[in-house]
Amino acid sequence: MRKEEILEKSRKDNKNKDEYEIEMDKRATRIGGLFALFLTTVYYCYEIFTGKGTNPALYSIITSFCAGSYIYVGIRVARNRKINLFAGIIWLILTISLVISYFVGR
Repeated sequence: MRKEEILEKSRKDNKNKDEYEIEMDKRATRIGGLFALFLTTVYYCYEIFTGKGTNPALYSIITSFCAGSYIYVGIRVARNRKINLFAGIIWLILTISLVISYFVGR
């Protein structure tokens, strides 16, 4: 392959974004997920401490995000594959248990 062909293929694969933009998109997704996790935890703790009970569906949304992220990275990236898949499976088990808890507890 010639240099021009490689660059053209890279542009198509990255949708005309440079590596900096791609990395910033990844970081923004992580930070957004962390903010959502924090806010959901605040709501969840508020429900517990005010005696309103808990809403497992609320927390299952965040745990499903974490499960999907770790499993996706574990499948797609060879480095730290076992750790990412392990973390993803733990998050997935937590998600499933929260979903079951939501439907059975109602």
